[in-house]
Amino acid sequence: MATKQPPRSLPLLALFSLLSLLELGCGGPSYIWARDVPPDRAVPAAGDERIRAGDAVSVTVSGQAQLSGSFLVGADGTISIPEVGAVRIAGSRPEEAAAQLTTRMATIIQAPRVSVVVAQRRVQVAILGEVRAPGKYQLAAGDGVVEAIASAGGLGEFANGNAIYLVRAGEPVRIRFRMKDLLRGGASARSFVLRDGDLLIVE
Repeated sequence: MATKQPPRSLPLLALFSLLSLLELGCGGPSYIWARDVPPDRAVPAAGDERIRAGDAVSVTVSGQAQLSGSFLVGADGTISIPEVGAVRIAGSRPEEAAAQLTTRMATIIQAPRVSVVVAQRRVQVAILGEVRAPGKYQLAAGDGVVEAIASAGGLGEFANGNAIYLVRAGEPVRIRFRMKDLLRGGASARSFVLRDGDLLIVE
């Protein structure tokens, strides 16, 4: 006797229905293969990213070892430095965060020279559909579709390995992946980098 697939949750069914309606209404292709995505769209541009909660930042204060170190940006967007306290830096560029810290530290030391570097960046992606643990996940910057699926516990029992879709703000259609391409590697699928806010759907 064939095993029946358990019904998907209503929110997920609604999402699939909405995507289908959008595709029919546009009259164009419903997806683009990852191999056809230009390299500049497959890998995020560097340089203009702002600090986010979950990032690790390296703070260096010239001649002040007790104020320097690596700090994790908390969920409230702040880092906590001994003798300085909590400083909100989420949403700032590294040079803007350095200016904020300089102002704060000027109250306890003379003419501080501060630099801030993002040592480890995190991105948040949502993973839905036929994976073992759907939800939102924090991934390291540079992670791709394979790492995202692994974070969600791997493909579910009824997953279609040929129908893995990425929904991204600014992309007119979904980006489609095949598991065999992801596992085999290559410039098209394996090197694709996920971005903050991406939605991954496994059918």
